[in-house]
Amino acid sequence: MKPQNLPALTWNDDDPQASIGPGQSRPVPGAQTRMYRLMVKPTDGQRMKVVLHAEDAERAKLYALNRWPSAAVSEPEPVT
Repeated sequence: MKPQNLPALTWNDDDPQASIGPGQSRPVPGAQTRMYRLMVKPTDGQRMKVVLHAEDAERAKLYALNRWPSAAVSEPEPVT
């Protein structure tokens, strides 16, 4: 499937720049996490709101950048 035809919240597992897996694109199992809201704007797609589980705001942004390497990612906001 071409990237422009993928559903919005997917990422390309074959992307050589993407880092997918526990500790890279999501927390390791059993970690204490909170939910964070971010805006992600892929270079070839529409802007989307994403809610991720992460240990802290810095890691939430890192997880989003690892899933969508060439995207613009906003600063995470905790979900209350």
